Amino acid sequence: MKKLKACYFIFLLLLASAFGWGLVSHPYVALGLLVLLGLALFFYRYTELALWLLIAYLPYQLALNLAPDIDLLSGRVLVLLLFLVWLIKAARSRQAIFDKSETAAALILFLILSLLSLGVAENPVWGGRKLLVFISLFPLFFLVSQLAESGAKAKKIFLIVGAGAALSSLIAICQWASQFVFKAEAVADFWGKNVAPLFLGETFVRAVTQDPSWFVNIGGKTMMRAIGFFPDPHSLAFYLGMTLPVILTWVIFEKKYKWQMFAIFCVVFFALLLTFSRGGYLGIAVALFLTIWLGWRKFRAPDKLFIGSLAALALFVFFLAGTAVTSRFFSSFNLGEGSNAARLQIWRDSLNMAKISPLLGVGLGNYPLTVNFSSGYRSAITSHNLYLDILTEMGIFGLLAWFWFLISAARRAWRGFSCGQGADAGLCLGLLGSLIYFFVHSFFETAIFNPTVLAFLMIITGLTYALTGKKQTVAGRQ
Repeated sequence: MKKLKACYFIFLLLLASAFGWGLVSHPYVALGLLVLLGLALFFYRYTELALWLLIAYLPYQLALNLAPDIDLLSGRVLVLLLFLVWLIKAARSRQAIFDKSETAAALILFLILSLLSLGVAENPVWGGRKLLVFISLFPLFFLVSQLAESGAKAKKIFLIVGAGAALSSLIAICQWASQFVFKAEAVADFWGKNVAPLFLGETFVRAVTQDPSWFVNIGGKTMMRAIGFFPDPHSLAFYLGMTLPVILTWVIFEKKYKWQMFAIFCVVFFALLLTFSRGGYLGIAVALFLTIWLGWRKFRAPDKLFIGSLAALALFVFFLAGTAVTSRFFSSFNLGEGSNAARLQIWRDSLNMAKISPLLGVGLGNYPLTVNFSSGYRSAITSHNLYLDILTEMGIFGLLAWFWFLISAARRAWRGFSCGQGADAGLCLGLLGSLIYFFVHSFFETAIFNPTVLAFLMIITGLTYALTGKKQTVAGRQ
């Protein structure tokens, strides 16, 4: 025991000496490491609480400007730190780190194929930076699936996700509405210079402010879209659209906080409309329709009446928004419209590129370089289709691994709903609806490289396991 205490004392002495030296030579680095050490101790002592707080923080995570060309969202660092602490804690208690899961196997396979694709990449550094996004956020799946192993704990995450979506929506609505007090260009300039750098990073902001996606032209009038703390309206739509089905099923199947969640649903739905994201409109229309259709047989009579009233309210809000929303939605089906025709041409070009290297692709993160040799890392060039992007960069095996991941999570959610009873089964239906939304909207965007969207995809897929794992017993409705 005395030897152990002596070792601890020597270790602390060396640590204090190293910190003192670092504080003099590299003060910011030393303070940053001290903060990480403090967080690690907190994570070790309150691991579950740390996960809840981290999920609440993710929609508003601050950016770390590590270098002139490197912006790192702080949530990625915190996810990795919590994951490492959890691994150490699990190893010390000799508990199983990972249960057998088809979804986990698919996710790991996708990560391995991403790594292998760097071998054929013309610029492996670009691919390596994309790979680090995966490495820093995929652990959220394992954290949620293992730490939220009971229905009560999973429901805490549902409430946190709902509250976070509500606050994000209110921020986005206020940002959108401010253009009617000030000019749209003035709001965009203020947002790009004073707000976005805090949450996106200085370098990234310079790239996104050059992208005209912050504005939309409706009937000859240019209007700023709702973006909130996200880089573009499509990313915000992804995040909000993935939360709406789980909020809806909470309203239907739960009794606690029912009306609060209903109010949240209305606010989030309205904010989604203000993104003017046609992919978001189509995604939420399909997701909510299928969620209601698949769950209809388990809805009680009052639930069905409520759903009918909610559908009428949603249509009223949809058309109340006027031609700004309705014309935007119906233009999605006009293949001759300029942006739709351009997107179709990009899809054809991506398919032709995929035919050149169908097995290995051109390498993760190297699609922009293949299209334009002079493009930079933060180029806005994409396939505008997640599945074509994966096919082009990682080949057919990478695409199949990603489909395996999504489908296995959706199957688990469906089994949890169809074979279960009560509120927990209903929440599984909401998770299925969220995955349907992600699947549909991904036909028009490549949002897995947005850290916040990818993080919430990992949370949703992790919840499908947490609510249906072998330790979980489906409880009846409270």
